[in-house]
Amino acid sequence: MPRIRHYFVAAILCCAGVLAPLIALGASPLTLGDVINRALKFAPAAELAAAQRDLNAAKLLETRAPLYPTIFANADYNQSPGYDQVITNRGLTMGQLALGYTAYDGGRRAAQARAARYASQAAVLGLNAARSQIIFDATVAYFDLMHERELETELRANLGRLTRYTAIVESLERSGRAIANDVLKIRAVRDSAELTLASTDEAAAHASLVLGSMIGEFDNSDLRVVENSRLPTPPTGDTRGNPAVKAAERQVQSARLLMEAARAERSPTFKIALTSGWEGVDPPKTFGHHLGASYDGALFVPIFQGGLVRSHIDEALAGRNAAIAQQRQIELELKRDLADALNHYRSANRRLEILARSQSTANDAFALDWTRFLGGGNVTLLEVTDAYQLAENLRLGRFDAEFAVRQAAAQAEFVSGATR
Repeated sequence: MPRIRHYFVAAILCCAGVLAPLIALGASPLTLGDVINRALKFAPAAELAAAQRDLNAAKLLETRAPLYPTIFANADYNQSPGYDQVITNRGLTMGQLALGYTAYDGGRRAAQARAARYASQAAVLGLNAARSQIIFDATVAYFDLMHERELETELRANLGRLTRYTAIVESLERSGRAIANDVLKIRAVRDSAELTLASTDEAAAHASLVLGSMIGEFDNSDLRVVENSRLPTPPTGDTRGNPAVKAAERQVQSARLLMEAARAERSPTFKIALTSGWEGVDPPKTFGHHLGASYDGALFVPIFQGGLVRSHIDEALAGRNAAIAQQRQIELELKRDLADALNHYRSANRRLEILARSQSTANDAFALDWTRFLGGGNVTLLEVTDAYQLAENLRLGRFDAEFAVRQAAAQAEFVSGATR
C-alpha cells in the first residue's frame, strides 16, 4: 500500500508538471467580441453614463409632478391661554384633507416637463455614446495587439532566416569563398534584427497591458488575440446616426423649451385649493359638530420683480445658443473625423495593393542576388543584405497597412454611429 501511494503521488506530480506550462500560457486567445463585452462590463464610463441617465429620468418625474394636483392631509392642535381671545380665539383644532392645483401658468410647467423629457433622451443617447467610445477604444486596442503579435511572428521568422544565412556565410568563409568582412556584415544585420525583435516584444507587451487595462487584467503582458487576415469592407454611412449628434439635438430642443418656460413666467398664475375636514376650538366639539369644506381660487399677476424674469429669459437664451453651437461643433468634428477615416482607409488599401505588387519583385531580386553571391557571381554581400532588407520591410509594411485599414474602418464605424 505505501508503494502504491508513492506511485499515486508521483503520477499527480507528473501531471502537474505537464499541465503547469499549459496553465502558464493562460486561456485561449481572445476574440474581438470577448474583448468588447468585457470592456463594456468593466469600464466605469458606462456606469457613469448610466447614472446620468437615471438622474435625468428622476428629474423628468420631478418636472412632471407640478402638472398634477397635490393632495395632502394636515392636522393642528393649538391652545393659547393668556392671550387676547379676540386675536387667538383661545385655541384651534383642525384635521383636514387638502387638494391644490395650478390651473394656469402660461405653459411654464408643460415646457419644463418637455425640456426634461428631451434632456432625459439626451442622457440615454449619452449612454449609447459612452458605449460606442468604449467599443471603439477596445477595438483599436485589440487590432493594435494583433498588429504587434503579427510583427513579432514575422520578425522572429526573420531572425531565424538571418541566423541560417549567417551560418551559411560563416561556412563560406571557412571554405575560402567569403571574406571576414562578409561575416561581420551578415552578423551585424542579424544582430540588428534581434534588436528590432526585442523592441517589438516590448511594444507587444505594452499593447497587451493597454488592452488588459480595458478588461480588468492590469498585470498581463502576454495576452493573445485571435488573428484574422480578413480585412473590413469599405465603411459607409454619415454622422447623423452618431448618438452624440442625436444627444446634441435633444439638448437643443431642451434648451429651447426652457426658454419658453422662462418667458411663461411673465404670465398670470391661477391656483385652486379645496379642503375638507374639521376645524374648531376644542377637540370634542370640533370633531362632533364642525365638519365642513372650503374652496379657494387665487390669481397671481407678476408686475415688478426687479428684473428676475428678464434674467431668467436671458439665461435660457444663452443656454439655447450654447446648445446650438455645441451641436454644430459636434457635427463639424464628426464630419471631419469621418472624412479622415475614409481617406485613411483608401490610402491604406492603396498601400496594400502596392505592397502586394512589389513584394514578389523584391523577393525575386533578393533570391537572384543571394544565388549569385553563393555562386561566386559579381555581387557583394552588402547588395544581398540591402535586397533582403527591402523585401523584409515590404513584408512588415503589409502588417502596418492592414492595421491602418482596420483602425480606419473602426473609426468610421464609430463616427457613423454603427453599433455591434
